[in-house]
Amino acid sequence: MSTALRSRESPDNPLPYNKLFDQAAREAQQAEVILLRKLLLRAYGVLQDVAIEAREASEPDAIAEALMRDISLALDRRPTLI
Repeated sequence: MSTALRSRESPDNPLPYNKLFDQAAREAQQAEVILLRKLLLRAYGVLQDVAIEAREASEPDAIAEALMRDISLALDRRPTLI
């Protein structure tokens, strides 16, 4: 039995770099999810400042507070692992 490497992979056995590309794609998607969550946190902070200023001026900002609730709900969900 020969242990020499073959020049071609069989169709049933994908080339190893396909697995690397798949892994890189999953990691890129996961990084995107993390980035989007960080952006939501920053947006929440800005909206919170707007809502506080509006309350202090005795003019509550219903839109900012509604957006804060929506963001809070989105961030409370566990991120999907890709």
